[in-house]
Formats: sequence, structure tokens, C-alpha cells
Amino acid sequence: MALSDKINLLVSRYVRRQSPRINPDMIATYLQDELRELETSIRSLTEASVQVAEKEPDGRRRGMVRYAISPWNPLGNGFTGLVVYNGSAWVAV
Repeated sequence: MALSDKINLLVSRYVRRQSPRINPDMIATYLQDELRELETSIRSLTEASVQVAEKEPDGRRRGMVRYAISPWNPLGNGFTGLVVYNGSAWVAV
């Protein structure tokens, strides 16, 4: 079964496609598509990186790791440190 990026934190790999033969009508579309793919890949890397957070991130997904600081209290015990979202709750790393 394939992993869903809706519930799991997945990093999108960027693979450059072959540019179209010299056809001026296709160059703009090709560049826009490549830039969109680069943006998606960079966004996925940003979301997958460990970040300091003082509130729960929007759109949490299984595998997210954050360094929780006050006022965010993901464990309910005043914990400050690394936490990972396991799909249903944040747990200490």
C-alpha cells in the first residue's frame, strides 16, 4: 500500500525532465512546470526539517519532528525538547 502524503510527512524528490525541443510555445509551460516541481520539493524538505515551534504546526502529519518550546505544551507536562507526531499524538523523542 502506498503512503499518503495527507497523513504522512513525505519528502518529494525533484527529477528534472528533459526540456522540449526548441519550440517557443512550449518553453514557458515547461519552465512553469519545472518551477512548480522545485517549489513542491523544497516545501516538503522544509516541512520535514526539525524546527523550533512555540505552537502546534498546522497540518500535522505522521513523522513531523519539532523542538517544542513554551507556550506550546504538546505532552501536557511542561516538556521542552524534541517531539514527533506519531499519527495520533505528539511523543518525546
